[in-house]
Amino acid sequence: MLSDPGRPARSLTPLTEKIGALSSTSGILLTVAATAALYFGRDILIPFALALLISFATAPVVLQLRKLGLPRTVAVVLVIIALSIAATVFLVLVASQAIDLAGNLPQYQSNLEAKIQSIKEVAPGGGLIDRLTAMVARLSQEATERATLAPMGVDGAQGKPVPVQLVPPALTPLQLAWEVGAPLIEPFAIIGVVLVFSVFMLLEREDLRNRLIWLLGAQDLTRATAAMDDAAQRLSRFLLAQAVLNFGYGTAFGIGLWFIGVPNPVLWGLLAAVLRFIPLVGTVAAATLPTILAFAVDPGWLMPLETIALFVVLDLITVNVGEPLLYGGSTGISPFAVLFATIFWLTLWGIPGLLLAVPLTVCLAVLGRHVPQFGFLDVMLGSTPALAPEAHFYQRILAGDPLEASELAERGLQSQTRQALFEGTILPAIRMAQADRQRGALDGSQRTAVWGGILAAVMDLDEDEPEAPPVVLCLGARDELDQAAALMTGQLLAERGIACAYAERGGAVPDLAGIPVVMVAHAGSVTAHQLGRLIRRLRRRIGPDTMLVVGLLGPREQPEEMPQGLEAHTTVVRGFSAILAAVAQWVPAPAGNGGGETEAKAMPEPSGIAVA
Repeated sequence: MLSDPGRPARSLTPLTEKIGALSSTSGILLTVAATAALYFGRDILIPFALALLISFATAPVVLQLRKLGLPRTVAVVLVIIALSIAATVFLVLVASQAIDLAGNLPQYQSNLEAKIQSIKEVAPGGGLIDRLTAMVARLSQEATERATLAPMGVDGAQGKPVPVQLVPPALTPLQLAWEVGAPLIEPFAIIGVVLVFSVFMLLEREDLRNRLIWLLGAQDLTRATAAMDDAAQRLSRFLLAQAVLNFGYGTAFGIGLWFIGVPNPVLWGLLAAVLRFIPLVGTVAAATLPTILAFAVDPGWLMPLETIALFVVLDLITVNVGEPLLYGGSTGISPFAVLFATIFWLTLWGIPGLLLAVPLTVCLAVLGRHVPQFGFLDVMLGSTPALAPEAHFYQRILAGDPLEASELAERGLQSQTRQALFEGTILPAIRMAQADRQRGALDGSQRTAVWGGILAAVMDLDEDEPEAPPVVLCLGARDELDQAAALMTGQLLAERGIACAYAERGGAVPDLAGIPVVMVAHAGSVTAHQLGRLIRRLRRRIGPDTMLVVGLLGPREQPEEMPQGLEAHTTVVRGFSAILAAVAQWVPAPAGNGGGETEAKAMPEPSGIAVA
């Protein structure tokens, strides 16, 4: 398409900026209007959406053909012809198998009647089913008689109805052709429109892409381009993975049915491969039809049970192995979004909406991910957790559910190290709690519950107590949050083979015989004056000869200078890594370290703050 060089470039405000300027009331009205437009314009939008789906699925093939040197038009025509041939072959196979099945159905009538009779005999209540069947038949007969009397005349002498038969006129050849062909016009017309749209989208792909970029925001080409690329890659990967997975599922299902002995396994394999494109209901429908046929074919019950077992096994393998392996994060939408989208698009567009539910929802989620005005779509539909791990953990503590908080922490240990969990989830949650306390968001009872909940969640992560005698005493500087920090440090030391003991806040310091190091954890903000007073108070309790390691785990706003007048055998460090290194310097080597237990190193002079 040639452009007029004399015409200035578009300077209109992009659509996303106009939407962002709307008020909340206008946004609600816009959402209602868009939903109404989707419903009333479905006759046009459904073919357009199907064509968009086909263009996304076939665009990679067209690009590969163009890389081989074929012109765009030739590549598009070849792809559409190949797609049409594949669809025709599929329909011919399904039709031939269906005709063969219909011809054999009368042979299974006796088996079906015998099974129904056996069910009636073993059903509880004796003849209850027979009585219900007779009642339904009697009501049906009465309804039929009443409907038959309506078009009849009545003989006045005898009071008996006189049947009147309406004979329609014979159809002309043109009328007969219309009666037969009319039902086929609409589906073939829709197929033609979809093919035309698909060809146009593939031929004008770049032009359509540029127009969509302008709608998303021409002033921010980086974000608009990222949104387009993200949507294209997600849809292409999803459709390719779904096609491979469904083809494999249909093949395995058909082969399994052939081994079981279910008639027409090719038909059921093809239908299973296609129906699985429909979320939620497609898989169940693909298994129900051959199960009913197996129920009618086999005089016994083994064949239907084997068919059900085959479906269950294949579905478990597909869901737990195939889909995670092939899909991965290709869609970027949550299971709830799939369910919601299925119901939403089914309500708006019927059966075509089932087929288009996941691809359209993927596009909406990508739009919310890259366009701030539609960010709520990413929150509602995206697979990314709405809350960060530390916020999720702290929220469950606030909600009075430390059990779920502990489960979150335990799940975190399955994907990361213990130190990474402490630094990325629990310590930030502690800082959130301290910030809420400082701004007065927590009253006394809430503070006690939150502090205790965090400490309990950390205690639940503690492994079995080591058999070796403790060589480090871990203390909390002030409250339960510092106790939790001390417990986290002790767990990290235990992972390195250093056994630890703990003391309750405000309790007596246990006997330090054989314990060369005392580690004190401080999870909050502290000034140099407060830190010096804390060290002097601790030194009076533990004596002058024990090594004291003060670990600062609070915010980065820590004192820049050491407090004055520190005694020997005292060091102040920041962060878990520095605490672990400082403690490891002054404890005996763990047993089995090659040289047995070694003497602790000589105590150093007072040191400054070591930044981790």
